[in-house]
Amino acid sequence: MSHHVTFNDLPQGGEKFEPAKGGKLIGAFGLFGLLGLLASAFFFFKNTDTFAYSWLFAVFFCFTFVAGGCFWILLHSASNSSWGVVVRRIWENMANMVVPLAILASPLLIPAVNGPLYEWMGHHRTAAEHAAHADHPTTVKEALHHMAADNPHLHVLVTKFGYMNLNAWYIRFGLYFLVLWFIARTLRGKSLQQEQDGDIKHTIKARQFSCIVLLPYALAVTFAAYDWLVGLDYNWFSTMWGVYIFAGCAWASMAASILIVIWLRSLGYLQKVVTDEHYHLMGKLLFAFTVFWAYISFSQYFLIWYANITEETRFYLTRNTEGWREVSIFILLGHFIVPFLFLLSQQKKKNTTYIGLGCVWILFMHVVDMYWNVIPERGPSLGVGVVVPYAWVQDIAAFCAVFGAMGFLYLRGLAKYSLYPWRDPRLLESVNVVN
Repeated sequence: MSHHVTFNDLPQGGEKFEPAKGGKLIGAFGLFGLLGLLASAFFFFKNTDTFAYSWLFAVFFCFTFVAGGCFWILLHSASNSSWGVVVRRIWENMANMVVPLAILASPLLIPAVNGPLYEWMGHHRTAAEHAAHADHPTTVKEALHHMAADNPHLHVLVTKFGYMNLNAWYIRFGLYFLVLWFIARTLRGKSLQQEQDGDIKHTIKARQFSCIVLLPYALAVTFAAYDWLVGLDYNWFSTMWGVYIFAGCAWASMAASILIVIWLRSLGYLQKVVTDEHYHLMGKLLFAFTVFWAYISFSQYFLIWYANITEETRFYLTRNTEGWREVSIFILLGHFIVPFLFLLSQQKKKNTTYIGLGCVWILFMHVVDMYWNVIPERGPSLGVGVVVPYAWVQDIAAFCAVFGAMGFLYLRGLAKYSLYPWRDPRLLESVNVVN
């Protein structure tokens, strides 16, 4: 559908979202979040060991959206793209959810929570006690080395001590959120400054800034993925892991962005600034990352299968046991083949009903993917079998708590600023885009 819009067709001051119009969805997120938090508090005190995995799954799932939103505004600015101006505020708000996420992630700092998650932390704390009670001055690393005489597996922790130690892990934990917060806050700040004077210099500064911080962003997301997920098994490693997680971040956050735009338009917003062309462009990026994720996922599997190193193959062997085998096959079909097929058509990407249903499916598959990455480690790590009976109830409670709270705060936060940067000099170019 072609149209031509001028500045006279757009409201002065942009469009402000009224939460009352979207009260049903916002209220649903709030209710799920509240019930989830109450249930999570119960499970936290009752079954801390098993619940720790539930909370990590929920927190990291939401982390992928924050990281994804941050990526899209970085890419948009660094590439000097204009088509995404009208939806950029959606990504800015998503990226700036980093502070609520950091608060929700804070339980992972508690030893009672991170202890069951990361076996290596228990060994380090034991080594610290040995070092503190030694007859002569001894470091934690030296104590670990002595402990390795009785448990040869601990030699790995001695070798990795420079990176994998408690102090460094806690510092990096805060640093990841700090980096993402700085990037998100700075880019939204420049966008809001432009609404005061409409000067193109803010766009230029945002582009320069984005080019500089792309590397810190990539490092933060990559090492967060290693610290929080790969660290669940201190013997395992993968050279593809950071890119694998990044692909999921970009994929899921774009699907969420499309759904948010569809929802806002159903409420009467963005009618003159978002067109079928924007759905098509976002759909093409969704298709691109569907293929990219599949390529990275297959590459990781192929490299581990070909090398056949015991420390690496354990990851897939665990996920090829009992019920997890069916989940693995389902991810192959649902995460790649199904989205690949329904995103092929240009016309269907412009159909809001079709692309909306596709994005719901994608978010569902992203939940399955993150669940598959975290939860299979729970049973073997705690020594209670491959699957922990009824632990799925804790998983649902944690998911509702974190995702519900984040969704509620995000949708409420849309009302704080205009839904699109209304004084961006490239706004009309974005509104009238044709591809």
